[in-house]
Amino acid sequence: MAEKKHSLFLSRFITFGLLIVLLLFFSIPLNSQEQVSESHKGSANIIAFVSDTQSPMWIEKLWLKSDNNEEATRVLFSSLLREPDISAVFHLGDITPMGFFEYEWKDIMKYIKELNKKGIPVYPAMGNHEYFIFPSEGEKVFFRKFPYIRSSWYEKQIGSLAVVLLNSNFSHLSDDEIKEEQKWYENKIHELDEDPKVNVIIVGTHYPPYTNSKVIAPSSKVESYFVPIFLNSKKCKIFISGHAHAFEHFQKGGKDFIVAGGGGGLLQPLYTGKEQRFKDLFPYKTQKRMFHYVLCEQKGDSLYLKVKMISSDFHKFNEVYKIAIRVTK
Repeated sequence: MAEKKHSLFLSRFITFGLLIVLLLFFSIPLNSQEQVSESHKGSANIIAFVSDTQSPMWIEKLWLKSDNNEEATRVLFSSLLREPDISAVFHLGDITPMGFFEYEWKDIMKYIKELNKKGIPVYPAMGNHEYFIFPSEGEKVFFRKFPYIRSSWYEKQIGSLAVVLLNSNFSHLSDDEIKEEQKWYENKIHELDEDPKVNVIIVGTHYPPYTNSKVIAPSSKVESYFVPIFLNSKKCKIFISGHAHAFEHFQKGGKDFIVAGGGGGLLQPLYTGKEQRFKDLFPYKTQKRMFHYVLCEQKGDSLYLKVKMISSDFHKFNEVYKIAIRVTK
């Protein structure tokens, strides 16, 4: 009996080892055509936010129901390609299931390159799946795919809009990196607040400071490190995150917090009614919120957000929610 157990253990160990070797083999860099560009098509002032486009992993399907997830992601990018006047797409993380694994990037890079052909760059934030399973390799692949991104926290200006993307994966950052990011963030928000060319600042992270998800918890570190600076800024108007695979809308300190994790990952149920952690302003009080993306545009003295959510037949994305926010000029 002991010999059989030992043999079974050895067999499983060898199988696991072979699997790791195969995964590492497939993570070998592909040619330079896998890289994408930052070229802009013009001066349009509309930007899009997507998040959590990773296809489901088998282990996730043990407790969450799949919902034609890969097809949802394909239709989402097809819809973005048909949107008029988009200047850029900001991805809030969890681009693929395993960031280090080259094979998993195949489809998403195809979608991103289609956007590039229309002069629409994609600016990504680091999600937890970008670090999964081998963090350092995942980070290398991330920067290789997006060679115009030099740091995991950075800022981009699109017309009068400034988007500040932060790395909220605190468990993968050293104490020095956390301090460096925090100092950069504080200085950048102050700089943008004083910049007359900037009317609105949007802060984006992967982990949300607030969510009613039953699967993931709100990030207390995002709330303590990033939210106070956001609230104290005169131009910061929207704090947008992913990670929770649902759409949610909260208000804190008179400002708007959005969760927009509907890019294709397994939909997560939410606490609703009396069970919810935070008051959700989204009018459709379902436990699950379908796949979606968010459009932002500044016109006059207002910033307009439109939420596009997938139709029941998975053929298109329809506008289901609008938010209008006064801005400081």
